[in-house]
Amino acid sequence: MAGGLALAGALHAGAASAASFPARALTLVAPTNPGGGWDIFARAMQFATREDRLAPVPMEVMNRGGAGGTIALAELVSRHRGNPHIAMITGSVMVSSAIAHNSPLKVRDATPVAKIASDYLVVAVPASSPYRTMDELLEAFRKAPDDVAWCGGSAGSVDHMLFGMIAEAAGVSPQRIRYVAYAGAGEATAAFLGGQVQAGITGYSEWRNLRDDGRARFLGVSSQQRIDTATPTLIEAGVPISLENWRGLLTAPDLSPEERDWWVAFARRVHASPHWQELAKRYGWHDTYLDGPELLTFIAEEEAQAAVVLARLGISAGGSGYAAMGPWAFPKAIGAAAAVAAVGLALEHRGTGGSLLPLGKDGTQAADEASAGEAEVPEAPPGWKRFAVGFGLTVAYVVAMQLAGFLLATPVFVVAACRLLGSRSHVRDALAAVVLTIGVWLLFSRVLHLVFP
Repeated sequence: MAGGLALAGALHAGAASAASFPARALTLVAPTNPGGGWDIFARAMQFATREDRLAPVPMEVMNRGGAGGTIALAELVSRHRGNPHIAMITGSVMVSSAIAHNSPLKVRDATPVAKIASDYLVVAVPASSPYRTMDELLEAFRKAPDDVAWCGGSAGSVDHMLFGMIAEAAGVSPQRIRYVAYAGAGEATAAFLGGQVQAGITGYSEWRNLRDDGRARFLGVSSQQRIDTATPTLIEAGVPISLENWRGLLTAPDLSPEERDWWVAFARRVHASPHWQELAKRYGWHDTYLDGPELLTFIAEEEAQAAVVLARLGISAGGSGYAAMGPWAFPKAIGAAAAVAAVGLALEHRGTGGSLLPLGKDGTQAADEASAGEAEVPEAPPGWKRFAVGFGLTVAYVVAMQLAGFLLATPVFVVAACRLLGSRSHVRDALAAVVLTIGVWLLFSRVLHLVFP
């Protein structure tokens, strides 16, 4: 009897927990800049949620672009762990980017909720291009690969993967291809229309308006069958390739079973809602809904396929991908800097016999020299003050870097640090700060492939 009452109480508590969620507004992260495929997908979900009343609270969309979604993924897994009121759009691009960027985190480190729909990719050229068919583009590409630049999503993205597969099918060496990666659709569109590249690869829905306005020409689509009567498939064009660009929903790890179940039920409501169905038809999204254990199996298979394709492109682990710096990278750096400064302060304190006043030229205390009239005015403050000011300066630097960026915040920080250490040569310090900043930026962004703020 007591066991039955306990079970009934647990069920009641679980039902109450589910009924009380969500308790506040929901945030849906689009892990790209405004205008990209994920952004369009997120705002379509927001619209359907509002119009069909799929959630009892409002839903806002927040953009967090960079590194093919791996920056947003790192924040979701680390910073928002256990937060049930935030979700994120995910998909093929994030799966492949996590591999290409050597990210320690994968999509499965979060909580995959559902695969909702799929887009397909198009190969497009500007309306003014001399290439009118896929055959003509590939012929020029085979003859002079260096002269035909292509643009698309971030390095290692599904756009990049399709380009590599096309190059392989055309018999072009990966060492000779020119692929210009962009973090958002806006930058890629500007380069495409501005003539900076000869061809582009993107989602069918993302550039369909350019085609309809007469500013772009679609030469092939990566689906197995035609999406519209005017655009042939790559298979029809003699390139035996098909590639799906799926999109779905992801939440933070460590949610309760009731919270996970709510998000799965929400994804199913979105998928079945009238406004979502209308938007999916408008954007050419195909219904490929999947959730539950089958979804995890599907993602694992996607990771395996992406690893093979990226390895052929030479941008898999250890290749030329771009790695995202997770949200805890700089807090860890601050902690390490504080620890080093504390050790230095302790050693200085010990070396001066317990005094925190700076030493004179001959190793005696500056205070003794001052009393004898021989000491110079110390240019650096006592050790404990340097530690306090230095630590505060480091914290301010990290905040400034997030607001102004690495290239602007770092020289100011270096000059301030030099002054704190007693330097008075402002011109020399400024030149050294600029050289050091550029050198570090080149090392990390071009050699180590880490993305700075």
